[in-house]
Amino acid sequence: MIKPQLTDEQRQALEQHHGMLQIDEDGRKYILMSMEVHRELMGVGTDAELQSSLKALETGLADIEAGRTRPFRDVLAVLDSV
Repeated sequence: MIKPQLTDEQRQALEQHHGMLQIDEDGRKYILMSMEVHRELMGVGTDAELQSSLKALETGLADIEAGRTRPFRDVLAVLDSV
């Protein structure tokens, strides 16, 4: 398993930008954030909640790749009818 390490520059930038960075590298965009910011944004407090949240994100991305999606307007129509 790859275990990437932050550079000193990345650490300093995270500190200066409240724990979250947008990186544009050769036309590809990335978000780098501290665990604290991630937990707050995702509403996960415990390690078990964090693992569950990450698993749900992986499942959602796999669904997108497999074409198991619905247009947003269809989802809104269903929610409006409830």
